[in-house]
Amino acid sequence: MTKYRPSLTVSIMAFLGFLLVMTWLLFSLLAFKTSANDLYAQKVEHARTLLATFVSQLPENLPVFPDGIISSDSSASIYVQKLSDDASFTRLTLLDGNGKAIFTAGRDDSDVYLPFSVIKASADGNGVLSDGSGIANVISITRNGVLVGRAGLSLSLAAEKARLLRTRQLFVAYFVLDFIMLMGLGSFILSRIVVNPINRLLSATGKITGGQYGQRLRVSGSSELAQLAESFNEMSAALQNKDRQVSEHVSALESVNNDLCQAREEAIRTEKMASIGLLAAGMAHEIGTPLASIMGYADLAAAELPESTVIQDYAQRISADCARIDRIVRGLLDYSRPHVSTVETADVRKVAVSTLELLTQQGAFKQLNVTMTIDEGMPLVKADPHQLQQVLINLLLNSRDALKANGSLALKAKADGQMLRIDILDNGSGIADKDLKYIFDPFFTTKAPGKGTGLGLAIAARIIEGFGGRITVKSRLGDGTCFSVWLQSVTSK
Repeated sequence: MTKYRPSLTVSIMAFLGFLLVMTWLLFSLLAFKTSANDLYAQKVEHARTLLATFVSQLPENLPVFPDGIISSDSSASIYVQKLSDDASFTRLTLLDGNGKAIFTAGRDDSDVYLPFSVIKASADGNGVLSDGSGIANVISITRNGVLVGRAGLSLSLAAEKARLLRTRQLFVAYFVLDFIMLMGLGSFILSRIVVNPINRLLSATGKITGGQYGQRLRVSGSSELAQLAESFNEMSAALQNKDRQVSEHVSALESVNNDLCQAREEAIRTEKMASIGLLAAGMAHEIGTPLASIMGYADLAAAELPESTVIQDYAQRISADCARIDRIVRGLLDYSRPHVSTVETADVRKVAVSTLELLTQQGAFKQLNVTMTIDEGMPLVKADPHQLQQVLINLLLNSRDALKANGSLALKAKADGQMLRIDILDNGSGIADKDLKYIFDPFFTTKAPGKGTGLGLAIAARIIEGFGGRITVKSRLGDGTCFSVWLQSVTSK
């Protein structure tokens, strides 16, 4: 497993970022602590001033609990009422010499003795409340050197804490902004000076590894990088020269190999064509004479019984099938020599219907589900109708042989741009991938001996190529096969 290593830019910027963060943490700790102390000191001084003002307005003789309390119409009470309007005011309590409360004012949820909770009994001073929510200030009241009472005031620190929080947030925002700017500028400068030249060197090295020799580098920066680039250029030039010599030798060998392959393929093709020619010539000779006799007897039967519609139909079918046999033999002869196609047009739907009727009457589709999907008004195609029917017969019978009982066979056609596509689909056994590239070769067959000659698909492909079209096939073992015939369409009907 390859060990992870950060890039040079990441390593340097991470180190600089660490230094910046540590500097900011130390500075912020000092700055926030100083700011908090200053704010708390101001608050304490403010509380002391307010409490001293209240004490100065107390009467000369303080009442003692429970004999009396500070009346609400006294100047001290009026002052506290105005003081309670301050948002930070929490509680002000006046105790007599015995520590009993003779006057108090403040929020309902605050303790009467809250200002004295952080100051020891009979002592003056100030401090922060135990929960940190405020500060307390206590002043002793004396008359003629005698302690007659104690006054305590507590103020909330919520405003100061909110101010410190806003300051902290603003400081963090400024730090983040400065951090991003400094890191971005540092990354840019570092990339221009060091990282980009190294990356160009790595990229050129990768291209050489991939076989793209002759790479050249020009880098700016330190003298060490310049010397490294110069050494790389010399190495690249040497590799390019060696690669050129190897390419010349390989090209010469490939040329010789191509000539040998073409000569071998031409010899194999010539041998196949000679075999097909001999086979076709022999078939034409052997089949021609009995075929002519069959056609002659059919004509005689039709002439002798002109009134019998059944005999006339049989004779016509015999003549038509004999003519088809003759065309097949001639097509085989045509396959063994260069094909010259005639300019004809064919109605695909009409040819497909007549083909299915012919094969159905001959019982070719027994125990099979055969469907045809071809809309009327399909464009005509450039093809000989008889040869197109021969192609469809070959493809349909080939698909039929791959089907079991109750199998499905479909013939579909649709326009596809300037072409018309005919699909013949089955859900049979399918064709192995290793055989797909050979199925249009002459004499190649996957059927058992005696079940096929391996010429049907070869002749079909030869005929369709003569029309300027093509045949393609898609198949998967166990799922079925689809033969597609592509023909050039002409003006619509």
